[in-house]
Amino acid sequence: MAAGAVDLEGFQRAWRLRHGAADDELLRQVFGEEELKDLQKTNPGLIDTARSYFPHLTSSTYEALAREPDSLQVEKDRCEREMEQLAVQNYSAFIGSAKVTQAVRQELSSVQKHLDEMAEILEPVEETIAAFQDAAAGLSKRRSGLRNVLQQHGPLLELLELPQLLDACIRNQLYEESLELLAYCTNLLTAHEARGEEIAVLTNIGEQVAVQRINLRDALAAQLKTDIHLPACVRIVGFLRRVRKHTEDELRKLFLEHRGKFLETHKKQVELLRQSRGSVATALRNAADLLRTHVYDIGTQYKALFPQDDGPLSVWLNKQVMWLIGLLRTHILTSPNEAAVGVRVVSSTAVGRIDAAQLTTVLRQCVHASSTLKRLGAHFFPAVAYIFEARMEQYCREMLDAALLTFHSELGRYNWVPSTALVGTGSAGQPASGATGWLHPQALELTRHRPLAVLTNDIIQVFNELRQCALYGLRVTVVTLCYESAVASVNLLRSVLASQTLQPGSPKAAEFGKLCRHFADILLPLVASHLEALFGSGARLDVSGIVASMVPDLISEEVPYTIPAEGAENAQVEATGDAPVPQPVPSEPQAASEAAPAVPVQPELPPSEAAAEAHQAADALDS
Repeated sequence: MAAGAVDLEGFQRAWRLRHGAADDELLRQVFGEEELKDLQKTNPGLIDTARSYFPHLTSSTYEALAREPDSLQVEKDRCEREMEQLAVQNYSAFIGSAKVTQAVRQELSSVQKHLDEMAEILEPVEETIAAFQDAAAGLSKRRSGLRNVLQQHGPLLELLELPQLLDACIRNQLYEESLELLAYCTNLLTAHEARGEEIAVLTNIGEQVAVQRINLRDALAAQLKTDIHLPACVRIVGFLRRVRKHTEDELRKLFLEHRGKFLETHKKQVELLRQSRGSVATALRNAADLLRTHVYDIGTQYKALFPQDDGPLSVWLNKQVMWLIGLLRTHILTSPNEAAVGVRVVSSTAVGRIDAAQLTTVLRQCVHASSTLKRLGAHFFPAVAYIFEARMEQYCREMLDAALLTFHSELGRYNWVPSTALVGTGSAGQPASGATGWLHPQALELTRHRPLAVLTNDIIQVFNELRQCALYGLRVTVVTLCYESAVASVNLLRSVLASQTLQPGSPKAAEFGKLCRHFADILLPLVASHLEALFGSGARLDVSGIVASMVPDLISEEVPYTIPAEGAENAQVEATGDAPVPQPVPSEPQAASEAAPAVPVQPELPPSEAAAEAHQAADALDS
């Protein structure tokens, strides 16, 4: 039986270990969910007792459970007897304790009453003492602060004068000293911020120093708007880097922006010249020279200061070049719209103030500027060469058209009386003594007939203008224009032959034939010689084709032409009367040499010089 009881107790302990987690569930089943929560709040001791007692009940056998009410009743009776015995034995102690407790409670109530009265009396005193302590603490702190200020009066005065000193250095352009002061202020304020103290004076000084830093940056940037050279630019950009207000990209943009503002002042002067009617060519020359000097200097300064990145410089240079090209298009080409698409048309009203000589000076300035900017990668002459070519092409076209109109007018009122004032000054068939350097040995014979002399003068004037700006790109165009003008002149001669009654064998018919022969044998070779002198051997006028088109109505079969003697011509003129002419005749016939412009045929520029100038312009265009 004893061994069985031991085994039963071991089984009960093992069961408690396995089923201890089920106590809470058992409590909920016994008391209910809501009542269990209320008991945990109101009587947690009962819950703890039940938690410790329920495992005993659940682990007991049926016989133990059956005996449990009796055991509990026995235990309850025993406890009651022990409590009653204890109360009887110690009743005097309980009575004494109750009396002492009551006396102590009464005394504590009296003490509390007196303490409350004392607190009411001492409360104003406490407030006064606290106020006095606060005032004393503030006065002590202020006294120590004033003593410290008195001891540090010198350094504080220097610290307060820092913003004024910075301002004076900046206004006097003492940039090195200004940067040293800024560095000192930066270190001082950084140390102040690191300590985390809030000092109003230092905060105010920091704000004033920040304002002076901005003023220094603006003053340095303003120096870039003046006419300064590379050493000064290096100093200023170095100072701006030390200010530490800009990144390298921002510094590049700042440099180009402010140097561009300096350039704008010179551009305004060019714009003022443009407004003056007689200063357009000067304005264009100054604009090209501006690119050659200031723009090149600014580009060189940029490459020296920022050698790593040329992107902003390229954009800026392109802007300046487009400004010059815009000026050239405005004053040389017809309209901005046509200039934008590259239409090679010129308006005489827009560029009437610019002649060939002025255009040549502008061209040379553009060539020099382009050659200079080529070192920076901004060679722009090929982009503007067509503008000058278009201008000279239209200029030549207008002059040749005017020459044809004048030739037509002169033919209409010519009385076919030749002028012999300058003819025959030498021996028959030989050129005059002054014709040694002329491009045609018989050029003086062109003065015999006034219309032909005037036409020759007009054509020579065209070549004189063209010689000043003989661009190689005009070679084909000028040859074509000369050919078209020669063909138009031939057509005018045919119209004269058809409109006027020239009886065969009459002096008028003979003079008309001589005029046509002079046109074919002297004027056309003279024009061809001028073209070859200007543009070289590649500029050939189809003289033979034009002469062939004049056969047989204007001239007979091509035969060598000889100059007749002066006496025979005069005798022929005196012996033969004038035939009636349908066109109006001047009331007082004049010699052709008197009415024609002075110096009808002049020695032109030697072929070597004209060719050299033409090849120079061609090389510039090809490059």
